[in-house]
Amino acid sequence: MSERFENAMEHFGNAVETVVEGAATVVDKSMDFMWGFRPVRLVGRTFTFLTGAGLMASSVPLEEKGYHKTAKACLIGGGVVIAAQIIEIAVLRRK
Repeated sequence: MSERFENAMEHFGNAVETVVEGAATVVDKSMDFMWGFRPVRLVGRTFTFLTGAGLMASSVPLEEKGYHKTAKACLIGGGVVIAAQIIEIAVLRRK
């Protein structure tokens, strides 16, 4: 009984792995295709910049409430996100 159960579970695990890998491949191909369009890249970069700005803005109330380390982490994290986007735009500019 135990060996039969183990075989069934292994088969189920393999089936789930195949389905997940297939779905990941489809998502990856569609993202690569969509990233070729300028509006999609613009929205993606805008979202990333806003995420960095949101992290930096959230540091103010955290600092006021006394969460100094968390506020510093948010401020640094937001700065890194924005700096990385600026570097990406400067270095990897599409022509």
